[in-house]
Amino acid sequence: MAIDTSKQNIPPVLKKLAGGLIVSCQASRGEPLDSPEHILALSMSAINGGAIGLRLAGADNIGYVRQRTALPIVGLSKSPAVSHNKRFSTVYITSTFNEAKLLGEAGADIIAFDATARPRPDDLTVAQLIDRIHKELGKLCWADASTLADGLAAAESGADVISTTLSGYTEETSGETSGPDFKLLEELCKQVNVPVVLEGRVWHPEEVIRALDLGAYAVVVGSAITRPQLITEKFVRAIQQRKKTI
Repeated sequence: MAIDTSKQNIPPVLKKLAGGLIVSCQASRGEPLDSPEHILALSMSAINGGAIGLRLAGADNIGYVRQRTALPIVGLSKSPAVSHNKRFSTVYITSTFNEAKLLGEAGADIIAFDATARPRPDDLTVAQLIDRIHKELGKLCWADASTLADGLAAAESGADVISTTLSGYTEETSGETSGPDFKLLEELCKQVNVPVVLEGRVWHPEEVIRALDLGAYAVVVGSAITRPQLITEKFVRAIQQRKKTI
């Protein structure tokens, strides 16, 4: 399905992302690649491979990469106060307006945030957060949804982009772990009038093509490209499975 940006009042920075691949270049705290220098190397490698946008976590990383590229950057933060086990029940992606402000000041063009209905540390609703990002920061808003209801509510509240990022990563959607949530993508594409992006558990080029065929505005790929330890684990698991059958 071709992306027609003429039918919507789409900002120029979003038009640059139409129909392309956005690469998420991130490293968890304490991992070998957890430094601005390494995130820059991952980002430039992705750009050399044809990525048309980047999704980066942390103001330090965003500021460092911003100096080397003019491509659109989707910025987010991940709260270190939220343990991995609590992420299914607690907002941890850009959880406050102050975090969003730091990302915008660092050079992010678009601010990504948790768009679920879960309470936020600063008590802002999703609608209030979107309004402040637009008015006070002059930045675009990227709503990471987990369900159709999340996406519809975010679109109604003025989000510029809706993504499937949190499907499978909340208590309500914890069963969605086998692959990309194409069902959610398809429903969002049918029911909202802003760009919808597929993100989450995308490991194969065929999945990117399927997403675009279903109406995705763009696709984000992260771990399959930029998380060497996870890629290695897939091969190691295959070897271990083989040993069990010998």
